[in-house]
Amino acid sequence: MKSGWPSRFSRAAARTHPPQISWLMAHALETPGLISLAAGFVDQQSLPHEAFSSELAALMAEPVQARAMLQYGSTQGDPGLRRALAERLAAEGVFHPGAGIDESHFIVGSGSQQILYLAAEAMLDEGDIVLLEAPTYFVVLGAFQTRGARTIGLDVDEGGLIPEQLEACLERLQNEGELGRVKMLYVMSYATNPQGVTLRAERRPRIIELLRAWREKGFPILLLEDAAYRRLSFEEPPAPLKQYDDRNDLVVYTESFSKSLSPGLRLGFGVGPKDVIAKMIDVKGNHDFGSSHFNQTLLRRVLTAGAFDRHVETLRGVYRRKCAAALEVLGETMPGEAHWTPPTGGFYIWVTLPPEMDAGPEGEVFRRAVEDKVLYVPGCLCYSPDRPESERSPCMRLSYGQISDDDLREGCRRLAAALSSLTHEAGRSA
Repeated sequence: MKSGWPSRFSRAAARTHPPQISWLMAHALETPGLISLAAGFVDQQSLPHEAFSSELAALMAEPVQARAMLQYGSTQGDPGLRRALAERLAAEGVFHPGAGIDESHFIVGSGSQQILYLAAEAMLDEGDIVLLEAPTYFVVLGAFQTRGARTIGLDVDEGGLIPEQLEACLERLQNEGELGRVKMLYVMSYATNPQGVTLRAERRPRIIELLRAWREKGFPILLLEDAAYRRLSFEEPPAPLKQYDDRNDLVVYTESFSKSLSPGLRLGFGVGPKDVIAKMIDVKGNHDFGSSHFNQTLLRRVLTAGAFDRHVETLRGVYRRKCAAALEVLGETMPGEAHWTPPTGGFYIWVTLPPEMDAGPEGEVFRRAVEDKVLYVPGCLCYSPDRPESERSPCMRLSYGQISDDDLREGCRRLAAALSSLTHEAGRSA
């Protein structure tokens, strides 16, 4: 293209790139015999085909119901499903009892990924700022990048986001005259992807108090709470951040049914301030007129019949057992310099190698792992561009979600062998 000619693509399109997981999946497909500890897929054998089969048969046996589910639905989401979700979440204590939340405050989307994107599209302009954890869910970085937003990563520890780090960042941005650009705080509140840690209970009200105080000073920052792994917590999870939002004006809470039920459904939801949800509905209308009405009707049946709750209880046991197996083999095989935090739920383990080792896609660790036919997610991909770890990190994300027990053990052994050989080589050359 000649210099000075206009691009045929929009600025948003130019900022949009394929998710990093795409080339990781390509590696897995192109390498025969490779074991992937990278893919964040659910356990294949636990998918609830019998529950879906029986509920679908019952629906299709009634012509009126069957024709209704085959028709268009609403952009906001099936009213019956939204009512069921509102009743369920209220009973679980997700909302503050005085917040006045009902089904009109919900939006149903094609997985929580679409809910996150809709929130970004509704809220963010070029140059706006999103605060988030470091490391964070790397796919959501693409949604913020497409909007032209600037992301700032905040330090976390084994208890999740540190309120003092949030407070210090907000004060610094105010002093720099940039606080008015901060539109959103994105937080994963349970069994985070990639670290597997859960935000400590005592930190949750403090974070809401901070945002409330800044709102009252004229800086309304939306908290986007991603609770995709809440139902896969190994122990009783703490109350969501949303529970402390007593006026329903600070938090959009999101969940996905991909991890807790079936990714094939492609359904998730958001619930939050009515003005924010209304604008997300407007945006969604330009996307698709609404997510699959067929799938939403089927999901409502699975929820109300109790099959969902039974399945979630089963999943907790499945992933608790697989996590224990992964931790056991890592403890048996990994070099002593590597360390990790046991996950609180979900299906990810965050492994930290010695600081001199580069686990990035251009580093020796990744190259040797692929040679030994095992794949992981390089930790550098999970950091926003403002963080130095986005360029070089000794961390890696391992997933025990989909693979079999035998492949899980063999994959961990291969990775440990690759690391051990590099450690020995470094020792000989020293």
